[in-house]
Amino acid sequence: MHEFSVAQSIVETVLEVARKHNASRVLQVNLIVGEVALVNTEQLSWYIDMLTKETMAEGMKLHVTSSPVRIRCLDCGYEGGVRYQESDSHWHTSLPVFECPHCQSAQTLILSGRELHIKDMHVRFPWEEEEKKEDA
Repeated sequence: MHEFSVAQSIVETVLEVARKHNASRVLQVNLIVGEVALVNTEQLSWYIDMLTKETMAEGMKLHVTSSPVRIRCLDCGYEGGVRYQESDSHWHTSLPVFECPHCQSAQTLILSGRELHIKDMHVRFPWEEEEKKEDA
């Protein structure tokens, strides 16, 4: 149910911003979701679709871009990606290992990969609707 509350927050923000700018429709929302944000993006997408029914965002396209994990080692100063360890060979699941791949220190900071935010959104304005009708 964590995804439901995240979806609710995203939809509320999208609708609030669209109304604030006098948009008539939300066409597309682009999200950035970190690899270790602990969010199931399929469930998130399903909840967003459900929550936008009968709103100006109904039918909008949702694009999710994954943000890779990057760390900084507090011992050697390494900054970069992490290695992955297979956790379940049956399901082909691998998990990031947060120790430094350079010196194997466990003293690391996560620089990216935990974020979840709206990158941008595309909307239609009322005057665009009118122009579209005139062209038809």
